[in-house]
Amino acid sequence: MIARLRAWGPTVILSDGDVIFQPRKIDRSGLFEAVEGRVLIYIHKERELEDVEKQYPSRHYVLVDDKLRILTAVKKVWGARLTTVFPRQGHYAHDPEALAAYPPADVTIERVGDLLRYDLPALLAPGVNS
Repeated sequence: MIARLRAWGPTVILSDGDVIFQPRKIDRSGLFEAVEGRVLIYIHKERELEDVEKQYPSRHYVLVDDKLRILTAVKKVWGARLTTVFPRQGHYAHDPEALAAYPPADVTIERVGDLLRYDLPALLAPGVNS
């Protein structure tokens, strides 16, 4: 999956949480190596978008997150420069209150691996949603 995403452009893990535990978890999973060390960890990633842009400037970003709250917050800042992808897996992905409280992502998939069905132009096409 990561190899496919890397073919589209620089792939960065943007994570939040404990600054001690998260780096260890990402490293032990093999993801640190898979993204060639491009990992950013913040207490609240949605509040650090200026730093993300500074370190990884881009005309367009794709953000994959299982929290609609995060996707919505980042979309408010980056607007049309962002394609949001919501995999319906993980702890928050089926929370009825969270699903009702936020607008849908640009693309909704059942699991991260479903991104393999997309090519980049199709993913970025306006109005795309699975």
